[in-house]
Amino acid sequence: MLLLTGVAGCSADEPRPQTSAPAVTSVAQLVLPFDAYKTTPEQQAILGNAHNLLVVRCMRKKGVTIEPPAEDPATIAAVEPGNSRRYGVVDTEAARRYGYHLARPPSPDTTRSWAAKLPKPARHRLYGTAADRGCLDRAALALERGARKADWPWLALQDSLTLEQSAKHSSVTSAVQRWQSCMSQQGHSYPAPEAAIGDSRWDLEKSTVTEDEKQTATADTQCKWASGLVAAWYAADAALQRAVVRDNADRFAALRANLEQRLKRASSVLAAHEGGDVG
Repeated sequence: MLLLTGVAGCSADEPRPQTSAPAVTSVAQLVLPFDAYKTTPEQQAILGNAHNLLVVRCMRKKGVTIEPPAEDPATIAAVEPGNSRRYGVVDTEAARRYGYHLARPPSPDTTRSWAAKLPKPARHRLYGTAADRGCLDRAALALERGARKADWPWLALQDSLTLEQSAKHSSVTSAVQRWQSCMSQQGHSYPAPEAAIGDSRWDLEKSTVTEDEKQTATADTQCKWASGLVAAWYAADAALQRAVVRDNADRFAALRANLEQRLKRASSVLAAHEGGDVG
């Protein structure tokens, strides 16, 4: 069983990118093996709306009426960059508009925001205690009931480790050197992409995006593609993920079964609710 527990440089044993496959040339092509086991925005909305409905029912039994906002796939997709930021900023059009900042569409009304408006006794029933689970936990357990056990934190860890280890691949480090040369030719001297996005001139905590930031980020993305950095990093990352999937078939079968079973349960909960509305 392959477990990525650290990072290493290029070695004879490291998974090699598949050279026979054509190199990626666009953000839309950045689809990784682990993606097949992650929830899509549509699936997140199904799970979220079913969870909300179960929370509403649970709270109603406790004498509290709540109206959590519905989960919308489009809104979820808008606030999640997906793989478009996995290798730094690589979307040239987004860089022209937002620089190194994330696009800031209206954020979904999270549980934390609407729950904060509830009276303290209602929040207590919602969150519960270690000894007495609240409605949020009870609803989550209801969706999990009967589903095959799966280790989602393990997948998240492997997702981080393949990214970290692939950055050490010789093809990627060579591409970083080409990226550095490309950036220098455009008047931007940085040793690595991390230094460009981490430039103290950009305040990513604030909404203001300067023209200088936009120009630098645009050059950054163009150089990432021109140098082959995106293609090399993606290929190394994908090779590592394929190896993890291959060597941990049982774990991934459990992840897939767990998600499918939770989605089936969530869909049944929503279908049984007249009109399919959360409220």
